[in-house]
Amino acid sequence: MTVRVYNGLQIDVPDVWADVSTVIVAPKAPLLEGKKPPVNLVVKRRPCEKEEIDASLQKYLRFMQAQFGALVDVQQKDMLVGAMKGKAVQFEATHDGKKFRQITLLYHAGGEEISATVTQLDGDATSLADIEKLLRSVKPMAAGVRGLR
Repeated sequence: MTVRVYNGLQIDVPDVWADVSTVIVAPKAPLLEGKKPPVNLVVKRRPCEKEEIDASLQKYLRFMQAQFGALVDVQQKDMLVGAMKGKAVQFEATHDGKKFRQITLLYHAGGEEISATVTQLDGDATSLADIEKLLRSVKPMAAGVRGLR
């Protein structure tokens, strides 16, 4: 067992277990009022094989299309997270009658796939520049620190 820290929580984790943690952050004000925030960031990490980022991104898009049907205005671009190369994909869709935009940055680091996704409901005022800055800020910490190998 190894003691690891995740989001300020200490957990004794078996050494043969992998980190597949998910982090979700959102604006505080709507949450305090008991409302759903108009924008959020979800970060996931999972062990991965030496798969190309493009292949991972295509799997992700097929999954999202199966969930939401038509994906509108799909755009892709290369992005850097520190020195790591990643790919971002953006699309619009509708779920339960609500239009939203989703932007996901995907990259591989240390044998893991990291995905950072911002979901933005139609009408949210957060700028694309602020969203991209937020996505680029999602980076692994130094090895051996706070739950990382």
